[in-house]
Amino acid sequence: MKRIIREYNQWLKDNQHFILHLRGHDSSLYTRVSPIYEVLNHFKEEYEDGILESDEDVMKIFQVGLEYLHSQVETCRIYLENTFHQDFHHFLEYEQIIGYLLYIEDLRYELEENEVSYDKHTMDQLIDFLEDLMADKAEIPENINLYVDSEIHKIADFSKWNFQSIIDIFVQIAETVGIELYIESDYVVGKDI
Repeated sequence: MKRIIREYNQWLKDNQHFILHLRGHDSSLYTRVSPIYEVLNHFKEEYEDGILESDEDVMKIFQVGLEYLHSQVETCRIYLENTFHQDFHHFLEYEQIIGYLLYIEDLRYELEENEVSYDKHTMDQLIDFLEDLMADKAEIPENINLYVDSEIHKIADFSKWNFQSIIDIFVQIAETVGIELYIESDYVVGKDI
């Protein structure tokens, strides 16, 4: 466990600024990775404080989480560098598209992992369409969510297979260990009562 905590600490040193920058801009990309990020931080702190015992389940959670978090952040960084030439605010204009691309890659992984047949051609066309939108810096269509959703439903028969992403699993882990991921604020309009 010490080894993977060291790896995570090094990864944090290299990437935490980027993650916190996403969070500071209230990015949907941060919302996407926050369950993994928060669970790993929670486990790391509990292990370093001597509260958490290392066992096979904790190791597996940590290993899967770190690999997943690394790949998601690395993909974002590649888009930021190669497509948006380090212009963070322009990158954020296309965060919805990047989120779809990350989701599609998750879907592809799970389909292949579970040996579910799917329409690779439709998936590749959807990826190309989304990447071309970014590369061309084109205006994002208002109904993009409806289009992406309809194309995803052409890719596989979801009535026979339930897609559960790593993010979904980490949301469940967070709930189990008592991590509050999404804190909603109540706002009062008008004068103080």
